[in-house]
Amino acid sequence: MKEFSKETMDIRGVEYTLFLNREGIIALEKFTREEKQKSDEIRKMYQDIEDGKVIEINDETDPFEGLENVDVDKIYDLQDKIYEKLFWILLRTEHKLPFSEAKELYKKAKEEYGHQVIELCDQMIEDANIDKVSVNSEDNKNLKKLEALRPTK
Repeated sequence: MKEFSKETMDIRGVEYTLFLNREGIIALEKFTREEKQKSDEIRKMYQDIEDGKVIEINDETDPFEGLENVDVDKIYDLQDKIYEKLFWILLRTEHKLPFSEAKELYKKAKEEYGHQVIELCDQMIEDANIDKVSVNSEDNKNLKKLEALRPTK
């Protein structure tokens, strides 16, 4: 198994290794289908509210009209469930923790580190999606520069 992203995190005095590769990303897709479907439904609801029209504002305009069924907390709950599952996947390779324990560790990590936990998870996904092996390989050193290729950074 190739290592694409591996980090360590101290949670309440215990060091845990977080590991993610492409197999882990596929597992994340597999276990978060329900949350993604619900998220898509919410996004569609927002699109239906907006409907692409320019809305004139006058003295009778109610900025909350049509938003009665929008539950912002539901969006955050869905995102949190996705990150709980990702955290379980990140811990699974090295620690073989059951979902319930990984979920509890995720909660403790958020209490200790706040939003940085989510940022680390996002960073690890980004790192795992980059093919570091072929991009930095010895074979690429003597290649001709492709002028039509735009820089990514």
